[in-house]
Amino acid sequence: MNKVLIVHTSWYTDYINEMIKLSCKVLSENKFSWDISLAPGSIELPALAKHKLIKNKGNYVGIIFLGIVVRGDTTHYELITTETFRSIGNLAMDYPQISVINNVICVENENQLKERLFNTENNTKSLIKLIHEKSS
Repeated sequence: MNKVLIVHTSWYTDYINEMIKLSCKVLSENKFSWDISLAPGSIELPALAKHKLIKNKGNYVGIIFLGIVVRGDTTHYELITTETFRSIGNLAMDYPQISVINNVICVENENQLKERLFNTENNTKSLIKLIHEKSS
């Protein structure tokens, strides 16, 4: 069983769609199948993934989180990024048999986002390496 859960946010749709496309391309090239789930925002990503893990027990060997958080004028950015990353880390510790990669991109502006968008391909490859490492 080589199935990965892709959990993504609903913000910045064009960029998220590109990230999904990149992940699916890498997964397909490496003979993985996947399910895709949509969370309203970054902070909801880990809870949605945990729900899917519980509902589909034993169905997934990995999860990749795809999201974008752009800094605004308030402290909202710090709160969202800190809590999202902490919760994803906690999920990885709660499910050590599942490989987890956090590809939530946190940037100051759209230019930084465009520069980092293609890290999704490398992070998906890292997920596959982690899955193989955990299965050996």
